[in-house]
Amino acid sequence: MSDLPDYTPKNKWAEWHLTYQCDLECVHCARLSFLRPSTPSMILPDAEDFVRQCREIGWLPGIRVMGGEPTLHPDFHGFLEIAAQLGTHIEIYSNAYSQHARDVLANVKHGGVLPYTQKPKGSVVHPVTDMCIAPADFGESRAPCQIWHSAFSSQATSGISVDAAGYGVCPCAGAIDGILGLGLLTRRLADLFDRQWAYTHTMALCRWCGVDRGLRGLPEIHGSEMSKTWHAAVSQKLK
Repeated sequence: MSDLPDYTPKNKWAEWHLTYQCDLECVHCARLSFLRPSTPSMILPDAEDFVRQCREIGWLPGIRVMGGEPTLHPDFHGFLEIAAQLGTHIEIYSNAYSQHARDVLANVKHGGVLPYTQKPKGSVVHPVTDMCIAPADFGESRAPCQIWHSAFSSQATSGISVDAAGYGVCPCAGAIDGILGLGLLTRRLADLFDRQWAYTHTMALCRWCGVDRGLRGLPEIHGSEMSKTWHAAVSQKLK
């Protein structure tokens, strides 16, 4: 096992996707939140279990509360209270588009709202547009990118993915797993820090993500090029 690349998380961020629902339909959304969610919204016990497991393994990450649009979750403030139990930094990613979102954010007691995440309707986000071009559709394999994978640097801006289905080593893991129905997430946080599990999980996940591999002039859906597996999955969810 020692000769395996070490893809266990090296930074200390966890991205809580409270819901994949969103009131905007931004082009190039890395969570494809213009779709009907494939994964249910988190419930408070999901967050409580995450905090419990963090304490058990001695890993205390900063929490990014996000979505989709997190203020659409009726228990938004409850999640912040649970996140605060870790005693670490809390960041809130919100588009702050609706009056409802602005009202919810005005009453935040824990965490800071990041202004650069606020967006108007019709936004085009993320200059990296090739997530939905799966190397596996071209008979290719790949190592993880250094854009989002949590393994590459303690200073990396990306963290692990947390949603109602479980945990993954890449912040986009939950969205990719849910939309494509891969079943690659785990509900056991310690798995992410097991070198064999993290390697196997990463290599299985990265077969379906084309970030930093380059566009290919493929058909687009919602402004993003998509290879056949993604095109089929997204087309089905748009019906």
